Amino acid sequence: MRVIRKIGFFSLLAAAILFAQDAAATLTSSYHDGYTIYNEDGLYLRIDFAVYDTLHPDYGDEYLDNGIEMPGTGQYIYAYQIFSHPFIGDEAVAHFAILDIVGNPIDETLMNGTGAQDDGEGGIAPTPIVSETQGVWKWTFDGGYISQGEHSYLLVFSSSQDWVKGSYEIEIPEEGDFPVPIPEPAMITLLGISGALAICARRRKSAK
Repeated sequence: MRVIRKIGFFSLLAAAILFAQDAAATLTSSYHDGYTIYNEDGLYLRIDFAVYDTLHPDYGDEYLDNGIEMPGTGQYIYAYQIFSHPFIGDEAVAHFAILDIVGNPIDETLMNGTGAQDDGEGGIAPTPIVSETQGVWKWTFDGGYISQGEHSYLLVFSSSQDWVKGSYEIEIPEEGDFPVPIPEPAMITLLGISGALAICARRRKSAK
C-alpha cells in the first residue's frame, strides 16, 4: 500500500512539474514574461503573463506573434492567461484580478482597453468579455467557469505605465452558484411510469 501511495505521489509531482514547465501555450515576450503557479483553495493553476513594449525599435510588434490585438492606446500591453491542471485540484476559477506589489487593486486610471481575446485554442471567455472593472475578469456558470484541464481567453489591457510584476486575486465559485439540475420532461414521464409499475407490482404481490 505504501508503495502504491508513493507511486501516486510521485506521479502527481511529475505531472505538476510538467504542467509548470509546459511552454506550448506560454505567452512570450522579449521585454518581460513568465508564469506563476497558484496552488490554493482547491485550485492548481499556471498563470502565464507577458508585457510588450509596443514602441521598442526591435520587437515593438512582438505581441502580434502571440495572437494579441492592440487592446488600447498605452505603450505597454499586458497579457495574462490562466491554465487549470487537468487532474490536480477540484475547484474552478470564477474571478481573477490583478493586484499591485502590496496586494491592492491596480489603479484603474493606469489601464485602458481591459478585455479578453479569443486564443483560438478553446479558451473559456469571461463574462462579460469587456471587463466592467479594469483589471478584473469574472466567469459565471452560464458562460462556463475555468475547470480542470481548461484555460482562459487571453486577458489583456494596455497602459502607459510600466510597473513591476504584482500579484493576483483568485476566487472560486460561491456556494449555490451551481444550480440544481432540473429533470427534463421525458425523464419526469419515465420516472412517473416507473413509479406506477412499481406500485402495480406491489399490489399484485399483496393480492397473492
